[in-house]
Amino acid sequence: MTISAHELSDAIVPNSTRSEQLYQRARKVMPGGNSRTAVFTTPYPVYVRSGQGARVVDVDGNERLDFLNNSTALIHGHAHPRIVEVMAQAAARGMSFGMPTEVEVTFAEALCGRNETFEHVRFTSTGTEAVMMAVQAARAYTLRPKIAKIAGAYHGAYDTVAINNDGSGSLITHATQGIPDGVSHNTVVIPFNDPEGALAVLRRHADELACVLIDPVPWRIGLVPASGDYLTALRSFCDETGTVLISDEVGSFRIGWHGAMSRLGSAADITVLGKVIAGGMPIGAVAGRRTVMAVFDPSSGSPALPHSGSYNANPVSMSAGLGSLELLTREETQRINDLGESVRRHMAHILAARTEGWTVNGVGSLFRVLGPAVTDASGQRMNLVNLLSRALLRRGVHIGDSGLGCVSTAMGPDEVDSYARAFEGAVADVVAAQR
Repeated sequence: MTISAHELSDAIVPNSTRSEQLYQRARKVMPGGNSRTAVFTTPYPVYVRSGQGARVVDVDGNERLDFLNNSTALIHGHAHPRIVEVMAQAAARGMSFGMPTEVEVTFAEALCGRNETFEHVRFTSTGTEAVMMAVQAARAYTLRPKIAKIAGAYHGAYDTVAINNDGSGSLITHATQGIPDGVSHNTVVIPFNDPEGALAVLRRHADELACVLIDPVPWRIGLVPASGDYLTALRSFCDETGTVLISDEVGSFRIGWHGAMSRLGSAADITVLGKVIAGGMPIGAVAGRRTVMAVFDPSSGSPALPHSGSYNANPVSMSAGLGSLELLTREETQRINDLGESVRRHMAHILAARTEGWTVNGVGSLFRVLGPAVTDASGQRMNLVNLLSRALLRRGVHIGDSGLGCVSTAMGPDEVDSYARAFEGAVADVVAAQR
């Protein structure tokens, strides 16, 4: 028996009694029972108990293949033995200190060795904070107030960048409610992959722009890579005007051993890092050219941009990050990129045979499936990708409800084949639910 799209959207995941109970407890102490909007779902989320390698087990004992990996952060899957080992060793030496540690230096050296534009690096605790500090560094370096960002791109929760971040690609500036007009006024929005359109906007604000902030593979607007012509145009504009080019690679650094901009044939002045460099721990990093990064330097007196944080370069986190980076070799990067191509090929083949109006995008080990919205019999709009993610969850596979997914180094051809079988069944579920 088939169910409607509306019923599939609100369907309770089988064998999830404990998750439902935890959600009811959570609602009593957290707004909407939630501390992270991205994991909210109705009628209640599935709560995880543990993870190992490519799989997670929920609190009701159900095992699932994890192709989301904490929104692409866990490039080595769950509880990688080496990362667990180095973290345990670091924790035994001390959880945190009011002094620097050697592992911070070693990790910084490892990061700077990945890309010639990473001349200096500074650590934060989150990707949002790293974007915030990168933008502030550009302003301190140029003494200009405005920034430019791509329409629809997401760069975290910092006020200045939480503008026009909904994935629509619309050039109409809009922001999270409550952001002051003065903040919005200093954020300029440019179109994606439209060199002339972007330059037309940038030139109108050239004397006031501190930076152009981009994600070279912006997931929220479809996970389509920036074109070579687009990157060349932005790089040339920044060189001509003294504007800082910032590449937010919190999510996209994984697509190449040197990072996303290098793989796409360009270079940034500052690169923002997180997720895959962190081994599952809360780490962000700002890496860039020595001249720009000098705004953080306190060695000759008060710096142009003071930056402190009790958890910056935390030794346990640094140890996890160093372990993650050491495991992410050139060979492993290429291997999971090849698996990512295989996943996208499987999905595209299945969708072409069963559906219309669906696409699969991505690069390297990242993928995103995009589908149309439909109106059910009651007049309610339904996002079919969200329904697909629900159907996959019921079939033992986890991807994002936006269709975002990725391959981890814990995976191989067997996991890709398992995903393809579940995906084919989930697509059939969604097609049947529309009848």
